[in-house]
Amino acid sequence: MNTDELLGRYDNGERDFKLTNLSDACLTERCLARIDLSQSQLANANLWGSNLQCANLSAAVLTRANLWRSNLASASLMSANLNEATLIRAILIDIDAHRASLSRADLRLADLQGANLRQVNLVGADLRYANLTGVDFSGANLSRANLTGATLDRANLCGVKFDRAIFDNINLSSVSLIGVDLTQVDLRYAILK
Repeated sequence: MNTDELLGRYDNGERDFKLTNLSDACLTERCLARIDLSQSQLANANLWGSNLQCANLSAAVLTRANLWRSNLASASLMSANLNEATLIRAILIDIDAHRASLSRADLRLADLQGANLRQVNLVGADLRYANLTGVDFSGANLSRANLTGATLDRANLCGVKFDRAIFDNINLSSVSLIGVDLTQVDLRYAILK
């Protein structure tokens, strides 16, 4: 299916586009709220500035997709592959990305308040200055992730792997670190009180 056909059918009220191949598609600044693209191929797709609120992207492949400034609030990204995706300044409030992979994804300045990131792979992800307030990271892997300046208020860090993560200028004073292994983390520039 090409993008013109998808947009035409979407404009006519259709929302179910499961298993669609949209690799390399250009869907910038489009309203695709509540669309079902579960299990779809969106590798290298350009979704810059698009409205994907409440979209179903479960098990979708979005490797190297451009979602810069996109609105994915309340979207389902369970088991999705977003490795190396660009999510700079994306709105990811209340997303469910349980077991998704965001390895080496660029999430600088993204808003992830209240997101479900349980058991997510964030190895090498760039989370600089991201809003991670109330995020459930339980069981997630944030090894080598850059959390410089990120907000972690009330985040659940139970069982998180932080091997060689970067914690510069991060305020950990309102986060429970009980049971969190920080032995491989340099906390010299973190705010602990």
